[in-house]
Parts: sequence; structure tokens; C-alpha cells
Amino acid sequence: MMERVIVTGAAGFLGWNLVDFLLAHDFLVDAIVRPNSPSNARLAEHPHLRVIPLAMEEISRLPEQIAAPCDYAVHLAWDSRRTDFAAQRASLSSTLDFVEALGVIGCRRFLGIGSQAEYGVTNEIMEEILLPQPVTPYGAAKVAALHLTRLRAQQLGIDWVWGRVFSVYGDYESETTLLSYLARTLRSGQIPQMTAGTQLWDYLHAEDAAAAMTALLLRGRAGEVYNIAHGDVRPLRSFTEELRTALAPDLQIAYGMSERPPTSMRPSVEKIQADTGWRAKVSFVEGVKR
Repeated sequence: MMERVIVTGAAGFLGWNLVDFLLAHDFLVDAIVRPNSPSNARLAEHPHLRVIPLAMEEISRLPEQIAAPCDYAVHLAWDSRRTDFAAQRASLSSTLDFVEALGVIGCRRFLGIGSQAEYGVTNEIMEEILLPQPVTPYGAAKVAALHLTRLRAQQLGIDWVWGRVFSVYGDYESETTLLSYLARTLRSGQIPQMTAGTQLWDYLHAEDAAAAMTALLLRGRAGEVYNIAHGDVRPLRSFTEELRTALAPDLQIAYGMSERPPTSMRPSVEKIQADTGWRAKVSFVEGVKR
């Protein structure tokens, strides 16, 4: 029997890539999307896909739409206004409402998707045992969601897992990211400008991110937090030069000096690899070409 997954934020960047991966691996998917969002057109008709237009502000009504118990739920929907305290508080509230709805529906396992922002600003290796020190309302709200959903899921008898996503790129990536800016500028024949790029970084292709989330659904240990990253940590300039060589080898990127020492991002992926067997498969240059 095919297993069923509820996915919130299903038409977003990570959501679309996860839904596409799940359908390709024989899951039934209930895709929760914001009503009338232009992004909903990304979700092509599929015999194993059911699209449910329902705003997160009304997610408590989900049991009216889904009667049968589900095997898994992945929560991706979140307000993108990272410095807006009210918006982040609303996302936290709707996240808790979603867990309550899953308790009514009957769901075996919940995967909450957090962020590297939970760690805050640090040059240390980001292991899951590191104390979160968020510096934005977004990061703080994600940390609060981690603790509150874990507790409520335990009370409701739902297995709980949390994944912290780092820098993901790929299909439907926002145009505001560094990679999108560089690719767009280089392909237009112009010279992009950026900082010196000396900080350490990690990039994960969206297909690998979807595979990692699926691995956590199937094999992640209940009650645990996992980093979702590639593990290929190196200077940011190394990545941007690979992108430039792949897209516009005759052009250059204008690198400048940062006004302040750049902060590195050094995620550890040892835990997710050890517990699930997942490994990133898409190299950065292959992902750029895709």
C-alpha cells in the first residue's frame, strides 16, 4: 500500500521539489497550498497528488479536508518576512495549529523544517548539539517551533523529527539569492559584484534536499534534530567561480572586500548520514548546469 504524506508550503521552492521527489518515489501526496497563489501552477496534475488550497491561518480546518489518517506530514509553510516579528509569531501559531490538526486526523510522523538561522552567527562547526542563538525573529520563531511542536507531538502520540535546512539551490529558487543574481547577471553578459567570498559555505541541490527530507521521514530517529546540508564546505568564492566557469567562462566576477569579517557557515552532516544513510549526490557544478 502506498504511504501518504501531507506537505504544507507545497508550491514553494522546497515544497515543489519535495512533492516532485515524493511522487517520483511512489508516495501519495496531499499538497497544502495558499489559495490563489500564482505558484500553485507549478504543481502539475498527477494521479497520486491532491492539491488542497488552504491558508495556514485556517489550517485548523484541515480535518474537514482530510478524513483518513496519514503516514507522514512535512511542514514547510512559513512567512518569508524574516525580520517581521508579527509575521513570525503568526507562522509559529499556525505551525502549532497544524500539529493539532494532525492529531485530529491521525498522523504517524511529523517532520518540521527549520533553518540554519536557528544557530545564529557563529564560525563554529554547526553540529546539532550546538546551542541555538538566533539573531532574527525568523530564527527565534523556528527555535520556538522546534521545542513546542516536539512537546505537543509527544503529547498527541506523533513521532517527531526536525530538519534544519542550510543553503539550497535549484528549480524555483528565489531570484533574490546570491546564486540567482550571479547566474542572471553573467548570462546577460554583465559583470556581477559581490564580497571577497572568503567565508566558508555549503550548497545543497534541491533534489538532494528533497531526498534528505524523505530519508528523515523514513529513517530519522524520533525526537532528534538533523542538519540538512551537502557537507562540501569550502570558501564561497570557490562555488561562485565554478558557477562563472559553467555559465560564462569569458566573464569575471568583481570581488570586493567586506566591510566586516564575513561569517562562515560550516554545517556538520555526520548525524543525518549515520542515522539514515543519506548522502548528497548532486555536485555543485552539476546542479548549476541543471
